[in-house]
Amino acid sequence: MPTIDDVSKLANVSRATVSRVLTGTRGVREESREAVLRAVEELNYHPSFAAQSLASNTSNYIGMVLPANEIGLSATLLPQLSLAVKSLNKSLMIQYVNDPVEQKTAVESLRRQCIAVVVLGKNSANDASNVIAFDEFSINGSASQGYNYAFATESACRYVLGKGHRNIALLIDSEDDIGSKQMLEGYRNVLQNYSLPFNRQLMVTANNNIEQALLTLINSFTKYTVIIAKRDHYAAEAMRLLREFNIAIPQEVSLISLEDSPLAPLLYPPLTCISYPVEQLLDHCVQRIRALIDGHSIFVPEGRAFTGRLVARGSVSDIS
Repeated sequence: MPTIDDVSKLANVSRATVSRVLTGTRGVREESREAVLRAVEELNYHPSFAAQSLASNTSNYIGMVLPANEIGLSATLLPQLSLAVKSLNKSLMIQYVNDPVEQKTAVESLRRQCIAVVVLGKNSANDASNVIAFDEFSINGSASQGYNYAFATESACRYVLGKGHRNIALLIDSEDDIGSKQMLEGYRNVLQNYSLPFNRQLMVTANNNIEQALLTLINSFTKYTVIIAKRDHYAAEAMRLLREFNIAIPQEVSLISLEDSPLAPLLYPPLTCISYPVEQLLDHCVQRIRALIDGHSIFVPEGRAFTGRLVARGSVSDIS
């Protein structure tokens, strides 16, 4: 399918000139206009509204690519991001994906239509100038920062340790996920500081099949009295399965999450969380979007990694 760049090359004019001709803007020389129209006819080019907007750097869209399994976080983030984008006189285009391959395809599609594309989770298009990772960014060329899952996990561990728990299971996405690696780092740090052994059987990886992962833990006969989950819906699934095995929550097994989505207070018992700092990360994200709208490279504000805060509810109990 021919693109605006193909028309530009064939007509020997700039992309901006092609856009002005196609939108009927004045100030184009007659010979340039005729060259563009001939190229359009020869290539059978059919411009879209989004392509015309991009050619003139006036795109009205901000893209958002969300993992399909981030239901809870999406419910928290999308209303706030939508309002923020509206304040910039832009509209939000959303695509849901199931894996990195789908994410890359979605990002490439949205990049052609949007002035900026926001990605939740690992960014598979690191070299793209207009792609923004929502919860991961660099400060002054330093290592990536954003939500500090290591600190959040340490906080969760210290909280349950203070309740008398010593056998802590960790429920992560996968061993390759950046946030999950940070969780494991924080988990190991706390175990080392408390002189507790690391038991590989207590590290549970969802790997897109949370039910199977939890059943593996339950059937392992490994002792545990608390599960720290990366996501609220992981904790919700753990509650369901534990009850099916007649395991009482929180009397026999406590649960704590590193998210705090709208789902958390609706569970029974209400879920204790280290809350994901949506508002702070959103402020940084909007600043980076605004920089792209203003024609600058992605601006990364000064700051540090965000740590979240403890929201204590009923899913964690003391060890009697």
